[in-house]
Amino acid sequence: MSQALIDLLKEKLPDAIVSSHSHCGDEVVVVKREQIVDVIKFLRDDPAAEMKLLSQIACIDMLTFATEQTGGGSIGSLEMPAYAKTNQGPYEPRYQVAYNLASVTKKHRLRVRVELRSDDCTLPTITSLYPTANWWERYCWDMMGIEFTAHPNLERLLLYPEFVGHPLRKDYPIHRRQPLVHEHDFPDLVRGPGPGPGGANVPMSQTHVGRKNVDPNTYE
Repeated sequence: MSQALIDLLKEKLPDAIVSSHSHCGDEVVVVKREQIVDVIKFLRDDPAAEMKLLSQIACIDMLTFATEQTGGGSIGSLEMPAYAKTNQGPYEPRYQVAYNLASVTKKHRLRVRVELRSDDCTLPTITSLYPTANWWERYCWDMMGIEFTAHPNLERLLLYPEFVGHPLRKDYPIHRRQPLVHEHDFPDLVRGPGPGPGGANVPMSQTHVGRKNVDPNTYE
């Protein structure tokens, strides 16, 4: 049935379709960024589709991967051909954004995917079509830096506003620290330098939080 949806899209919106394929039983259609709203709206409203449920918006960073000739694989809800690490430069288009749609009444699913280059990672919002897209788009912005134009409130969802960068990008430094307060430079075998939940100068391994009648200035 999902293949019938792709055939329907190719018939009604042929200029929007870049490619389509099947992966592990899931039907995937890759569409042009400029027409993603039209495609999503059509799939939601057309009687043959009735895809009223947006179950997920997912994003993956392909920075450290390059295409091989054979094989295949998957990461999360995003499928791809086999990729291998390369030192020959970044893979483009770098980002894959997938809209996982479903129909409760028709009992079929479809993955609509858009590919974005690293120098232009913007997409139009679909919050006018699905209210839940508000949260999914904020998550993709927070973690991956995908900007959704015309979003009503494109702010960080999980991280604090002062956070610099997007931690799920492949080029984000894995050991980078972003303290909001001054950190005290003393060793802590559990956590490393910085104040633990017991407060300043109280390592996490010796914290008194939640314990009664314990002097924070004395250690067991």
